[in-house]
Amino acid sequence: MTPSPRRRPTARGLRRTPVALGLLASTLLALPLTSPAVLARQTPAQAAPTFRGRADFVSVDVAVRRAGRPVAGLTAADFELLDNGVAQEISEISYEKLPIDVTIALDISASVSGPTLDQLRRSVTQLRADLTGPDRLRLLAFNMEITSLVDFDDPAGRIDQAMGRLSAAGSSSIFDVLAVTLAAPSTRDRRQLIVLFTDGEDSSSIVDPAGLLDVARRTTPTVAVVLAAGPSGALGYRTSVSPEDVAFRRIYDRLAAETGGLVVPLGRSDNVSSIFRRVLDEFRSSYVLHFTPKGVSQVGFHALTVRVKRPDALEIRARSGYTLR
Repeated sequence: MTPSPRRRPTARGLRRTPVALGLLASTLLALPLTSPAVLARQTPAQAAPTFRGRADFVSVDVAVRRAGRPVAGLTAADFELLDNGVAQEISEISYEKLPIDVTIALDISASVSGPTLDQLRRSVTQLRADLTGPDRLRLLAFNMEITSLVDFDDPAGRIDQAMGRLSAAGSSSIFDVLAVTLAAPSTRDRRQLIVLFTDGEDSSSIVDPAGLLDVARRTTPTVAVVLAAGPSGALGYRTSVSPEDVAFRRIYDRLAAETGGLVVPLGRSDNVSSIFRRVLDEFRSSYVLHFTPKGVSQVGFHALTVRVKRPDALEIRARSGYTLR
């Protein structure tokens, strides 16, 4: 949150680190999460993409809404799915069936303290209670370092203990935590949701925006960004928007489009628990389409287009594509 030192945008966007894109993507896709975890400044030789799919099977999360409400009851025949412009046959469809792995990444830089931390503690506890059956929760905290507080298989009681030990300090490495979390190993047949809580001002990352988006294209999770933009102290809110704010917001909008997620600005009267619940409910009430790519290359980036064959106005949200090699 409060950046130190603050990163300034250039005419072409935020200043980029001097790390080559291909090398950077390989590095982030191989970085582990440890407790506490710090981003390694080392480059592994190679890392395979972790998108939930192979050359003969791909899964795509698709949210379908009308006037803000989920549209249930659709079948495979209701969807049109194009892979690199080529129509594909949907072999299987599911709705609210697959278990969910939720990763919450909380910005605990210097601007998060007092009432903000208290509200986050309550919100995380409530979100854990909203999970059902085999759903699981992982909790990360970050400033200029990334710390794994609670892993998927830890008992629920550890959340309160971990949140109680949090203290706010330092600057923010938002792009780093997103890249590492996107590239973390995932379990097949479980849906992956990342919920990021931050004011959006990255000041410490070694990952640049282009590198982050490259990792997003090569991995499977959906990203929801909850933006609580406020200067030093709790959930205050700016009355003006700087060019830097706009530049950061464009990055998060692009990340949401790449992963089929969303960006939720936190308003003055908004409750963090309610926002977290909304994000989870929208993700849960999405369809998962399965298909076997045909008539397209079996390697490289594949652009996806998903439509619903209905005359009424629907909002459709799905990731922009996937990468296979």
